[in-house]
Order: sequence, then structure tokens, then C-alpha cells
Amino acid sequence: MLVSVDLGPLQTYLDNPEINEIMVINEGEVWVEDIDGLQMVASINSKQTQHCVEQIARSSGRRIDLMSPILDARMSDGSRACVVIPPISADGPTISIRKFSKRILPLASFGPAAATDIVKQLITTRANIVISGATSSGKTSLLSSASQFFSPHERIVCVEDTSELRFAHSHVVALQTRQPNQEGTGEISMQSLVRTSLRLRPDRLIVGEVRGAEVIDMLLALSSGHRGCWSTVHSSSATETISRLSALVLRDSPQWSSRQSLQIIHSAIDAVIHVERTSSHRRRICDIIQLQPQGAAEHLYKVA
Repeated sequence: MLVSVDLGPLQTYLDNPEINEIMVINEGEVWVEDIDGLQMVASINSKQTQHCVEQIARSSGRRIDLMSPILDARMSDGSRACVVIPPISADGPTISIRKFSKRILPLASFGPAAATDIVKQLITTRANIVISGATSSGKTSLLSSASQFFSPHERIVCVEDTSELRFAHSHVVALQTRQPNQEGTGEISMQSLVRTSLRLRPDRLIVGEVRGAEVIDMLLALSSGHRGCWSTVHSSSATETISRLSALVLRDSPQWSSRQSLQIIHSAIDAVIHVERTSSHRRRICDIIQLQPQGAAEHLYKVA
């Protein structure tokens, strides 16, 4: 259970709806990002920084210490926090908190009807979709928005490293990874969760972010008949997403050939939707490609 806490000197920024991200760097510099961009707003001392680190760990129920110096966690208000402490963070503890709007955006906010109508059609035909984009480009927000068009009679099973997705849906099973304990046991990985999710009878499987060995289990599941599934991946373009997924497959399954990895990607995934954040901090769909089983890809929509 997540515990509600007060982050002391950072709470003001956490409560401010105009602020999207809060960062602490260089032994106490506080930076925030809002509609005007990134700016330094305050300084806090080492004791205050340590208080914030401890409260984030307590709120999420996850550990951070010399044996586990990196903490990636969901806080009680839904914000996602990443904390790195020395000696990994050379200049003192580093804190990054990304806030997520409690409101699920309308699909129309991600682009014109030429783009969103394609997304609606892909949902209706139960296509398997990967949303790609850079960090903070709107991947999670778009997936949450798309969920408004899932059938209310469907069972959604969502697996994430750190729970952050919100769904406009009444039947959602949310699974989250678990770090190993101090003895190095008890870890629940994304790969394990993907395998477990398939035994929970999902109508739609959602994989919050693909970045490790879970890619194999996901692709095998999708290529064997699971339809209407969605996932996200960090990538610089829609077409590069295919190479990115192939690289993940080959990294964790070196016995596969490049050709085999591309074949299963094209048989498992129907389309890639690429999102970007514009200079005005707006998230938008900039490219949609449809994958063909024989290895080709066709642009269904692309920003000029």
C-alpha cells in the first residue's frame, strides 16, 4: 500500500498544477519544468534533500541504500519518482519527480482527425500497437487516452515496472514489478509479470514499457493470437522502433538471428504510433506506420 507523505520543501512544487517535473541536482539545486520550460527555483540543504529521499522511499514502499542506490517508484499521488544516491550520483542525491495529470486527455488533443481516426480504427480492429517516443513525449498519456475507446466488456491486464498508467475503464488488473530484498531474493521481473498476465485471461494485454527480456514473451504472445494489445518503447522514430525491438530481442536471446527477430516483430505487431513533444511542450502523434508480415512498413499518417 502506498503511503501519503509530505515532501517538505518540494511539496509546494508537487502541489502546483502548472509544474510537470521537479528535479534536485548538484547537492540541493531545485529545478522545475512548467509551460515556460526548465528553470531553477530554489536551493535546499543536505538534510532537506535526505528527508525527501526517505519520504519518497517510504511512500512507495521501496528501498534505497548503498546496496540499492537507484530507486524508481510510484508515489501515492500517482507521480513517478527516480532517485539516485552516492556513490552512483557523484554530486549528491539526485531526485526527479514526474507528475501525471489525474485527468485523462481526450484523444483529439494528440492531433487532427486524420491521425486520431486511424487510432480509433486500430482500436476497433483490435490491432496490436506499440507507442514509441522519447522520454516525456506523451506515450503513457496517449495510451491512457486510447483506453477510453476500449470496450467496457473487455478485461485489461496491465504490467509495468512502476505503475503509472491510468485507464478510462472499469475492469483493469494492474501488476507491478518488485525489487529483490536485502538478501537478493523475492524479485518479480517484467518478464515474470508478462508470463503471469497471460494466465489471467486478458482481452487486452498492456505492457507499460518494453526494455528488457520481457520483449520475447510479449512478442511470442502477440504472434500466437493475442489481439488488441498495447505497449510502449523508447525510440527516436516509428521506423527505428522496429530496430529497437529487434535489438532488445537479440540482446536477451542471442541464439536468435536478426532475420528471426524481425519476422516475429512483423507477425506480432500491427502498427507503431510515434509521439513527440513539440517546442511548445504539446504532445502529438507525428507518425503512424502499419507493419506487414513480409517485413514491409507503410505510413498511415505522418506530420509534414
